[in-house]
Amino acid sequence: MTDTFAILDYVRRHCLTPPALAQAAGLTEDRLRALIAARCLPGPTYVLDSSLQARSAIRSEALAPQLEEWFGAAVLPWARRAAESTLPSPALAEQLRQDFVADFRRALLASEGRVHGWTELFDGAGAIDEAAFAKALDEIWESWLGAVYGICLRRFDGHHLVTKLVERSRIRALTEEGAKPALTAAEAAEVTAAMARLDAVITPFAPHERPHGTPGLWIDRIADRYGLPHPSAPSRDSAAPVDSAAAAA
Repeated sequence: MTDTFAILDYVRRHCLTPPALAQAAGLTEDRLRALIAARCLPGPTYVLDSSLQARSAIRSEALAPQLEEWFGAAVLPWARRAAESTLPSPALAEQLRQDFVADFRRALLASEGRVHGWTELFDGAGAIDEAAFAKALDEIWESWLGAVYGICLRRFDGHHLVTKLVERSRIRALTEEGAKPALTAAEAAEVTAAMARLDAVITPFAPHERPHGTPGLWIDRIADRYGLPHPSAPSRDSAAPVDSAAAAA
């Protein structure tokens, strides 16, 4: 069982409360809620249940005195875009989606997605399969609005999304899903570089999520199994809170 306090510490250091997100984005909290309801922005990345209790013979104390909501830092740049827009909410929701579509397309075409991770989005000639691309976009955008990518990506954009899947797929292929008995020196170097690129675009993940998520399975487990250096990830150990300015850069 994951240390409850480690989870609380993670979200409080790496995420933003609704008031903090609204302030950093230049929104009122009511406007933030309205943008979420209008499907311009995702809802909270994490929700801490107010029923969490610490009990003893002399006292019971709620660890979260009231329900707490926290947003991953990846939401902040999108909230700032929304704050700067004068479009009505339905048009803004469509504009934000189309901005992502264009960015994702550019990142995909510039990547090794034809070989790793995104192969189903390309046709036999190496061009984007438009039907597959449209289907994938629908799923990706719904996952974003469903607060999925705030968990795992440092930024929600084409580069971060494409890189995550390309590098994870590369590691899986080179290690035969982590089952290969040993790696050659060249393979070890390639896996180490892929882990560093993967680590650069994903969050550290909350403690209860990391072992079963991308960083636990395809960084920690692989580094341990093959005796590889672990990517430098200071944010995993830093006590500093999320940097609102950096999150939007």
